[in-house]
Amino acid sequence: MKLCKVKTKLMACFSIKELVDLLLWPIELSLLTIIQNARIEGRRIDNSSLGRLALEWGKASANSKDYEYWSAIFTLYENFGEGSEICFYLKDSFNHQKDSITSYSDLEKFKQDPPDVIIKNRQNKYAEFELKRYRGELSENGLIAFLKQKILDYSFPINFCIILQQNPGTVMPIMIFENLHNAIEELTIQRNLGKVCFIFNANDQHMIFAHVYPELKYYKQPFYSGSDQIKNLIGQK
Repeated sequence: MKLCKVKTKLMACFSIKELVDLLLWPIELSLLTIIQNARIEGRRIDNSSLGRLALEWGKASANSKDYEYWSAIFTLYENFGEGSEICFYLKDSFNHQKDSITSYSDLEKFKQDPPDVIIKNRQNKYAEFELKRYRGELSENGLIAFLKQKILDYSFPINFCIILQQNPGTVMPIMIFENLHNAIEELTIQRNLGKVCFIFNANDQHMIFAHVYPELKYYKQPFYSGSDQIKNLIGQK
């Protein structure tokens, strides 16, 4: 982890491997505790049992804010390119002379919102993002209403990355992104807007990443399971 100053704010920046390690530690600690308790009680935990426990742990935390960090790792990081860093503003209560961030709980304790995450590329240019989940109707009107509400929540321009969470089998028409781009350009909001992008898991076949404002561009990439993504990211320096 590196600390840097952006104007008057202190920012903590992590390499992809550092942040993955930080996020995986609660899972490892939870499973280690279960294994130790089982041994004390004379019970045996095999690999299949560990797999089920890990799955249960993941489901238990599915409604937490974990998705913000994982989304930053699996999508925004890849979009900004290898060698980028994942950064977070720190609260004024963080004292760099005595405080440190060595665990997920430390990050939760000292991280300051907004924004949810900052991506800094190798040229030291960075973009701040608010990450939002959308579970509503997958339609142009529904998405515009949701986006307009979120934009009006802030009194300053901010970048949005919206994670579309739908039921299995849901089809995402590519044309909807073009319509959203046109609709956003026609919004009558008396201030500048930031970037707007969407992420959509197309039935575990591929991921759609779409920029709809200010420019329009979208692409598909192969879908990898969470474990495959983690293995790939851990292998990066």
